[in-house]
Amino acid sequence: MIDFSACIEMMFLEGDRPLDDRVRAAADSGFRAVEIWDWWDKDLSRLARALDTTGTRLITLCVESWKDKCDLGDPSSHDEFLARVRAAADAARQVNTPRLVVLAGDVVPGIEPTTQIHNAVAVLARAGEEVGGDGLELLVEVVNREHEGPNALISDSGSALSLLRAIDLPNVRFLYDRYHAILNGEPLGAEIEDSIPLIGHVQAADIPGRHEFGTGTVDWATELAWLQNAGYGGYVGIEATPLGDSSRVYAAAGALL
Repeated sequence: MIDFSACIEMMFLEGDRPLDDRVRAAADSGFRAVEIWDWWDKDLSRLARALDTTGTRLITLCVESWKDKCDLGDPSSHDEFLARVRAAADAARQVNTPRLVVLAGDVVPGIEPTTQIHNAVAVLARAGEEVGGDGLELLVEVVNREHEGPNALISDSGSALSLLRAIDLPNVRFLYDRYHAILNGEPLGAEIEDSIPLIGHVQAADIPGRHEFGTGTVDWATELAWLQNAGYGGYVGIEATPLGDSSRVYAAAGALL
């Protein structure tokens, strides 16, 4: 059964709440899980206490910023990428987070495209093996081309899933961000219909504007029903800037189910 998590980088910001208060506000409104982007600029001890006292799970954090990401097609980036994965894994252990979000970076001039994919497969496999002993998953995310730029090494869901099949590790999976997929022109079910077991997490926001469900043009009742009927039973992360009060987002999303 699908449930929802809240991206507390974008939600529960009312009143300039600090991060731990956002956890409490999310829990009070019904969310049993939250997610963040950057971890290195946060008080993880304080965050961990808020998670523990509310019984809330932090289910994802990012290995690196999309503005400062390693290009995994280039072997010279691999040592830095692995160091960032190890640091993120240490942070994840502090806050009991099971999933680390990664990007593949951009196409690197001067290296054959197939070689770049091979290089990305190799380093992601190595990273997955390193964190697997801690029970952690790596989630490979695809961002829309306008946001990340036209030169992304992995620029659509099909390419990401091909990469994951080549890696062939149970703890290296796909972060299917439906918001980004729609902006990339992917119809409902496209690419992922036969690949639900490879999806480790789903994120979503309405279009246009990246706000909560019901503020744009997407039929989220149909979208969520398709996901559920296809066999996805995890969290759908609402990664959106609410137009209304954040405290109303969970109940409204649940009503769509």
